[in-house]
Amino acid sequence: MAVPQVAKLVALQHNCARGGQVLEAVLETAVRMEADLVLIQEPREVKEKDSTRSHPSFAFIRGEEQVPAKCWIAVNRASRCRVTELKELARECRNHVQVVEVVPPGGEAIIVANVYDQHEGSEANRPAQRAAWTEIARHGRVIVAGDMNAHSKMWNPMTTRNRNHIFWEQLIENEGLFVWNTEEATRIGPGAEIHSIIDLTLSSPNVELNWSLLGEEATGSDHELIAWEVQGTPDPRADMSMETTGWDISGWDPTREEEEEDRRKAEERRAKARKCYLAGVGRTPVLSDDSTKQEVAEAAGSLREAMTVTLDEHARKKRWSSRSKPWWCEELKELRKDLERARRKWRVAGISRVKAARREFRRAIRKAKRDCWNRFLQEADGNKVWTAARYTTPRIEKTGQVLVREDGTVAEGHHDREQAILQAHFPPGPPGNYTAPVEGGQAYQRVDALLVGSLLKVAANISAPGDDRISAGIIKVFWQWDEQRITQLVRACIRLGFHPGIWKTAKGVVIPKPGKPDYTKVRAYRLISLLDVISKLLERTAAHLIADHLERKRGLHEGQFGCHKRRSCVDAVAILMNRTQKAWERKKIAGALFMDVKSVFNNVDKTFLGKRIEELGMEADLIRWTMSFMSDRRVRLVLDGEVGERNAVDTGVPSGSPAAPILFIT
Repeated sequence: MAVPQVAKLVALQHNCARGGQVLEAVLETAVRMEADLVLIQEPREVKEKDSTRSHPSFAFIRGEEQVPAKCWIAVNRASRCRVTELKELARECRNHVQVVEVVPPGGEAIIVANVYDQHEGSEANRPAQRAAWTEIARHGRVIVAGDMNAHSKMWNPMTTRNRNHIFWEQLIENEGLFVWNTEEATRIGPGAEIHSIIDLTLSSPNVELNWSLLGEEATGSDHELIAWEVQGTPDPRADMSMETTGWDISGWDPTREEEEEDRRKAEERRAKARKCYLAGVGRTPVLSDDSTKQEVAEAAGSLREAMTVTLDEHARKKRWSSRSKPWWCEELKELRKDLERARRKWRVAGISRVKAARREFRRAIRKAKRDCWNRFLQEADGNKVWTAARYTTPRIEKTGQVLVREDGTVAEGHHDREQAILQAHFPPGPPGNYTAPVEGGQAYQRVDALLVGSLLKVAANISAPGDDRISAGIIKVFWQWDEQRITQLVRACIRLGFHPGIWKTAKGVVIPKPGKPDYTKVRAYRLISLLDVISKLLERTAAHLIADHLERKRGLHEGQFGCHKRRSCVDAVAILMNRTQKAWERKKIAGALFMDVKSVFNNVDKTFLGKRIEELGMEADLIRWTMSFMSDRRVRLVLDGEVGERNAVDTGVPSGSPAAPILFIT
């Protein structure tokens, strides 16, 4: 029986002829085809105002900073392929070549080179040919694709002359590369030869491609859009389905529906979900003040399982998916078809018809963008004003970025980059040991449904969830159904000084810091820890109890504004302004010193912290919980959209924890 073939990697390649509207059209095709990669040559003019800076479905690898763009690679955010840029292989190419390592799900790594071969100044100066091609070709599985600007009978028997062919012919012969192009022309129009094939797709012999020209997909460029797929056999270890990123429970809310029938259906869905949850969680008894650590751990696991099963069965799953830009409409689709018809008949109807169709298509794109933006601004209210501000801020895209460690060594592969970030942001803790009190403490007695409910109420519904993918808005619904169980779980954790292991894994999202001059530096990135909301509820409760103790015992400095009740940053600014004005009135100069502590939360030492809070007279159950919370932690880095394996962390507190600020300043 034949083994079925599957597409391991889907890619498009296209020379956009320095047109922003051309790139928009290419990305729309990529959305529809669910392409993993788009290899772009000549993406835009250097000073072009109307050009694509971002796309909701794609992250861009733009190459070397401060160098005119000759090649871009767009990576689909919904793709399950791991993409890492290999800058060292194209360092001397001035953005004429990009090299990336692509690892399909369950497949072997493939080296993909995106090429634009054009001379600079003189015919002999071709930056693309300065790449480390011998090293690239020896990786084993290689694809070289792009606009080579080369004419040769090797790949185009109909050409009338050879030009810029020697380098590419030698590379193909010496490295045994296979040319996937057919005899179809890849560039048409009066600027091309009678039959021009200059956009090539090459690969090593062990890489099988399904290659085609998308002649019906007009973009406004005189180059054809090319698509290819890397073929392979299914890997039973690779889950090819899209991963669930969360759940939408809006269908459980009858108040959102206008029709009576729809409200009735929403009430039925909510009732079924509640019944499913209570049946699942009811297998584990509600905790009491006599419960053990093992029972608490079992209760935490049972609660997560019951919630997850209920959501899987009765809520709509959220998944990453490619989507068009909001201004792309049916009119643009029709104009694109008109442009393609004109391009196919240009020798009969004349080039003027092609130019007119291209002009109309580009004008319609600009108008659609402008109308969409104006409509958004007119309808914006409340927080949408800040959304508009975010849209006007350039997005920092550093997908696959090579990193330089603090010791100067380079990290290129995905695993090496992940380890470099972990070493920089989670340094080993200093030697030391602290033993928390084994028993005692009465702080847990202040934990009741009123306190836990009030702390859950202030949690933002839209904040990103942790490893369990369950948002605060969903937890609030389960709280309405089962507040006693959740309260007793939080109370038991404080009483025993125990943070369940199931809640000790954080998702560490790697985010570029804005305004950094060099994004190859590992310190140019920030790490945000995303924690389970139910865990954050426990942490918020503990933070409340710790802050309350410090308030009563005057354990915080009088000049401290954070974590002080009835104080805020606004008060600190008001005092600074008041003192400055008083100094001016006395004809004096006011000065202020502002300090930024590097990696503040990640460097909190639990040994020192334990001794410190014991000196402040903290109750023993809170001390035990703090030590448990900071011990045996794990983090899963989210790098380039991929969630990594669990890595041990032996120091610091998670930056996204509600308890982090109060534990730091204590």
